Amino acid sequence: MTEPTQNITQSQPAPERPTQDQTESFQAKRHSKPLLTIGQQIAHMKAKGITFELCSEEEAASHLRTKCQFFRVYAYRKLFPKHVGGPRDGQYVNLDFGHLKTLSNLDRMLRDVLLPMTLDVEHFAKVRLLAAAEDAGEDGYALMRDYYESRSEEQRSYIESELDRRMKDPYVGAVVRKYRYDMPVWAFCEVVPFGMFSGLVKFCADRWEDEDLQDVHYLLKYTRSVRNATAHGACGVNGLTDADPHMRPPASLVNALTSTEVPKRLRAKWLRGTRMVQMCAMLHLYAQIVPAGEARAERERHLASLFAAVRSGDVPVENPAVAALLFIERLTKAVGLLQ
Repeated sequence: MTEPTQNITQSQPAPERPTQDQTESFQAKRHSKPLLTIGQQIAHMKAKGITFELCSEEEAASHLRTKCQFFRVYAYRKLFPKHVGGPRDGQYVNLDFGHLKTLSNLDRMLRDVLLPMTLDVEHFAKVRLLAAAEDAGEDGYALMRDYYESRSEEQRSYIESELDRRMKDPYVGAVVRKYRYDMPVWAFCEVVPFGMFSGLVKFCADRWEDEDLQDVHYLLKYTRSVRNATAHGACGVNGLTDADPHMRPPASLVNALTSTEVPKRLRAKWLRGTRMVQMCAMLHLYAQIVPAGEARAERERHLASLFAAVRSGDVPVENPAVAALLFIERLTKAVGLLQ
């Protein structure tokens, strides 16, 4: 009788820990750029062909020490071309530190207007959802029970853990504790994170066969990305022109622009990068669901101020970041946010 074979897994020897010398050697190679003093930062920029005519070296030094760190303001250099060949090979063409300051300021203004707009979108998306629930004759408690039942075990576990985590939250904890084990839709909307709320929108859109709400759900994904980036102070302007071959603008945005004065060639040129598509999709959704009133009027004023600063700045309109921002201005007019 043949004995059954056994699958024996041979243990592999644990990898040897690197020695102190090996670790230090690796770190030296990996982190070869030293922390530069303000003076060294300015010298480094001058070596790269950056001038200090629009902004003196003394003003630049003060700016770098008190207003914006070098790593951040220097990131906007990628928006300028370099000399190829000749005595200035590799140096930037017509780039002044004043241009970097201007682009950094425009980026701040862009964040300052986009972040509150994303918060408006989230608020009015909740209003839109609750209005649709009323129109559908829903019971707010029964709706949420059906929503929970429709989720996978993993999804329900995530929802439960998120609600448990928020029970002690100083802002929403009281609501969570009150409705924890039978939460109505209006309470759920106010206490869960953006992504979880977006999932509820998708469930309701499918339940009611509401195509407009379906569009809101898909556009909320872009809005969430913009909100996260702007809330964390991420640079946006320096990557507005970066193309992504896998990025496609949402159909609702394309359809909305088809009948406007934004020609197809411009849409094809600009709506091909992740940052640009996310921002434009959010602006499109904003125009769709945020009604006229004080909030919208204030955002429109801030948008107008941003684009006025773009046009009056010292960075040439041929610069890709300036051109991208002017396209966004054209889009805001096309979707009805600006006249």
